[in-house]
Amino acid sequence: MLDIKNIKKISDLSFTTKKFLQFYQWSDCSPDNSTRLNKKLSDSKVAIVSSAGLIVKDKHQPFDSAIKMGDTSFRIIPSDINPNELVEYHRSDTFDHSGVKLNPFSVLPINHLLNLTKHGFIGSVSNKHISLMGSIINPSELINSSIPQMLSILKNENIDIALFIPV
Repeated sequence: MLDIKNIKKISDLSFTTKKFLQFYQWSDCSPDNSTRLNKKLSDSKVAIVSSAGLIVKDKHQPFDSAIKMGDTSFRIIPSDINPNELVEYHRSDTFDHSGVKLNPFSVLPINHLLNLTKHGFIGSVSNKHISLMGSIINPSELINSSIPQMLSILKNENIDIALFIPV
């Protein structure tokens, strides 16, 4: 069981990180409109979009943490991936990365979706999931270029539900 007394607090962050967060341009990401799912969950195809900055070892280029405002590129992660093939390149120092490194499926829970499919809770799991870098300071390139590309991939895969996993 999780001991909430051990969860890090904002007061535990470094002075530099706390100063950065003071001036971070937080955005309201509420959708302008939404669409009701017009089918049963048990008939729906599900994909994951995670901002964990995961790549497939020996296949993908790492995310570039040297890009000052954040790397807005993304990587396609297949459903049949072994978690040992995933490497995290998230640039933020505001959280403990050890859990992600120990179990990449904690931020890209493909195995849980596959299990839900076996039990009939969801219809199917996409063969393609999306990993991008979190901690994008200037999201305009992400919004104007990367997100439309990601949406196109999800539409081409006939995804009914995309689970967004913020990291």
